[in-house]
Amino acid sequence: MKILGLMSGTSMDGLDCCYADIDIDKDYNLKFEIIDFRTYNFATDIKNLINQSLGNENLDTTLKCSEELGMFFYDTSKEFLNNRYVELISLHGQTISHIDGKSTVQIGNPKYLYEYFKVPVCYEFRKLDIRLGGTGAPLIPFLDWLIFKDLSFNVITLNLGGIANITYLPSFCTRNDVIGFDTGPGMCLIDEYVKLNFDLSYDKDGLLASKGNINHDLLYHLMEDHFINKKYPKSTSREVFGFKYLSKVVDKFKRISTFDFLRTLVMFTATSIHYNVKKYIRYKDNLRLILSGGGSKNLLLVSDLKSLFKDVHITFINEYSIESDAKESFLMAVMGVTRFMNIDNNMPSVTGARKNACYGEIYE
Repeated sequence: MKILGLMSGTSMDGLDCCYADIDIDKDYNLKFEIIDFRTYNFATDIKNLINQSLGNENLDTTLKCSEELGMFFYDTSKEFLNNRYVELISLHGQTISHIDGKSTVQIGNPKYLYEYFKVPVCYEFRKLDIRLGGTGAPLIPFLDWLIFKDLSFNVITLNLGGIANITYLPSFCTRNDVIGFDTGPGMCLIDEYVKLNFDLSYDKDGLLASKGNINHDLLYHLMEDHFINKKYPKSTSREVFGFKYLSKVVDKFKRISTFDFLRTLVMFTATSIHYNVKKYIRYKDNLRLILSGGGSKNLLLVSDLKSLFKDVHITFINEYSIESDAKESFLMAVMGVTRFMNIDNNMPSVTGARKNACYGEIYE
């Protein structure tokens, strides 16, 4: 099935578009080809509208943002596909609110995609998980299980988006063997700090942070955060680790130089990941840590992870036929196909949902 997967994640920098040919059966045998992938950056006005909508209870603001995003998704998809044949579209939407296990809101009206392409649009993949007693996130462990379940070695996948999340898959694992959860900030605090202090959207290769030194008082304070120490299942969002959180920490540690502060934020991301892995995952030898997401391009962050995970072989998702940046939009394509075929696509062992279920709604 030719499908378009669309993902706008916690990094909030743009829309990832993945055009793929996917074949999956009810025994979860997956065959796929990623035909094309591209990221389209949000214009400044859309970014501002999204930021205004984050955690905002003003319905008018949220509706306006949802309509603007819906039209952006349509315009971008039209340009990306360029008249190529598509049978199904799968849309995550932009998360503007996520409260662990209580509520989740993704926006971006799917009607514009449907009205132009005249194919079913799958969307709203998280709310049923919360209704079933789950955390509502992460979704990525389902794709990780499909790809890595038959390997002869143990795997931890680490997705370094705005929020960092991990999936643990023992060798030859069943669906119920999988563990997955958000560990805390991925790139969100780092990117926010860079934007505020250096007027850049991100720190390329970690070059700015590499000019600083780790402040251990600040690192200790950050590691005391409740979510970092919370037991899984757990999920988080920019509502927790966003501008307000960062501002409070900056106010408390005003005397630290900008370079030292940024360097410590990078180490915080790495340390919080390592802490959660060591505390909650009882892995054996023969383990591989497979990185994906924008943060996997930050050379300093990767170096910090290697220094902490001394006994683990670290590699990248690109070695498994999936480009790092394409993983989440490909996930949406897979979620859409399974929803369309009515195949269960949740992971109760990850989110704590009460039962297996098929997530997603269909706009047609």
